[in-house]
Amino acid sequence: MRWPAISLLLASLIAGCASVPPAPPASYDTLVERAADGEPIDPLTMRRAFLESAGFDARLRQLLRLERQLLDAPDEVPLRLGATGSAALDQYYGSLAAHQVLASFYRHLELPEQAALHDAWAKAIQDAIESSAEGTVEAPYSALSAHDAEAFLTARGLTVVGAKYHETEDHPLLLWVTARPEDGPMQNLFFDIHDLYAAIEVRVEEDAPVVFPVGPADVCETTKMCQAFNVWAYLHILARSNDSAAQTFIGWKLATWGQLDESAGWLMQAAQSHNGFANLTLADLSLVQSRRTTGVEKRVWLERAERRLMLAIAAGYETAMFTLGNLYLDGEFGKERKAAGPPLLKRAAELDNIEAQVRLGWHHALGETRNHELAEQFFLRAADNSEFGKLHYARFLIHPEVDREFNDRAYRWLRDIAKNDNPDAMLLIAQMYAKGVRVNKSPRRARSWFKNAVKVAPDDAGLVNEVAWTLTVSPTAALRDERYALKIMDRVMADENNAARRNPAYLDTWAATYAANGDFERAISVQEEAIAIERAKSNDQSDDVEVLEEHLKAFRAGKRISEDVP
Repeated sequence: MRWPAISLLLASLIAGCASVPPAPPASYDTLVERAADGEPIDPLTMRRAFLESAGFDARLRQLLRLERQLLDAPDEVPLRLGATGSAALDQYYGSLAAHQVLASFYRHLELPEQAALHDAWAKAIQDAIESSAEGTVEAPYSALSAHDAEAFLTARGLTVVGAKYHETEDHPLLLWVTARPEDGPMQNLFFDIHDLYAAIEVRVEEDAPVVFPVGPADVCETTKMCQAFNVWAYLHILARSNDSAAQTFIGWKLATWGQLDESAGWLMQAAQSHNGFANLTLADLSLVQSRRTTGVEKRVWLERAERRLMLAIAAGYETAMFTLGNLYLDGEFGKERKAAGPPLLKRAAELDNIEAQVRLGWHHALGETRNHELAEQFFLRAADNSEFGKLHYARFLIHPEVDREFNDRAYRWLRDIAKNDNPDAMLLIAQMYAKGVRVNKSPRRARSWFKNAVKVAPDDAGLVNEVAWTLTVSPTAALRDERYALKIMDRVMADENNAARRNPAYLDTWAATYAANGDFERAISVQEEAIAIERAKSNDQSDDVEVLEEHLKAFRAGKRISEDVP
């Protein structure tokens, strides 16, 4: 490779690509020659030319192998990597990992001009990625490959602890990376790497016997994938070459299809590479299995989930801290382990996990050792960063067991959120009018807000259940609307296969609406269904069974349910 006068090339790079008019379309080799002569080249232009070059597939195979060596090498061995970095640039001059390593290599040799040259190229490539978008799922960064993404994050002082491929309607092939800073919460960043896939797809269509530039050195005829080459086939090829992000995506996708055994196999492979996403997904699968079993088998699945969550916690995932803290606090591992829950939740809360902040708020609000001042602090921290936190803060203030006045700030938050057609905010405002909290009591306005909430979210079974229950059992006649309550419950419970039909609490509400409308025969039938499900779920040891049976007794006596508004 010809090298330019270093000072000339360095000056042109520092001047920046934006000040130079776009170069006419040129081949990749021509662009490299121009760069060697000191002409500034836009890294994205070079990337496009590389992907369109005739021999890019062979170059790419060598590039990815060399970049993997560069990215996996310890920081303290830069002198061993000079030849590897140069070889990577011979394959693709836009390699961020190669420029980073060569900059370090020349600094160790005390050759500052050469080091500055590669620093400038690395910065230009990093700036091109940074300016391409925002790194969100809606606006992902543009990168050539997962190696580009890893090198980019390393330059920002982040450590990659998990990765999986992802798909959206607008972006059919994304790389989702979780990275840990030295301090603070985990960061989720997205990279669009579809251009590389598209170039490989074109190559496969042009030459079916071609050796795939990624994965095992197979040709189309061996893999039988060329006839229907697509993103799914491409990810399978990556997964076979131990790409843990691809293995994690395939495992996750199979799990969503209910193929749990095959899913676990792929995820176990990914977890061997210490992919945090794989451990989180394996924990989720184990928790699903634990809910389907009882006794010793349930305990085994819970312990498997615990092991995977502990690995994710060690990597820094505050979501794992929240999940395991919840399991401990809920008594899933026995009463003797409940005390381990709050410390884990507190760690997650300190890393700005909003769900953990809210859970700790309710723990201190209604737990065995109540501290409403501390509870309010957690709710306010959550409210500072999300509507979710603001809504829970309002629920906290309106709760009958909480000794806090409903303040103007919380009321403003609720009204602002409700303006965006948020049904949960509407529901809370309805409850305030029903109870006369912060506003004058008004059954008419409460009923109107309840109905508005259902109008916005008619398929939200939990919300519909709460509205129907209130409008059915309220002791305030002006608030009740039994016919409307029955109508909305009939709609949400119409499908016998949906989750609502297997929820004893929802069935209880449904039965109450029938009784309130005088159809006690149907109320009895639905209530018996609720009791059967609750008994099967709790082995007939739940306090809820007793409540359900009291309601059934009332229905058989031709009585409706009436109680204070919840």
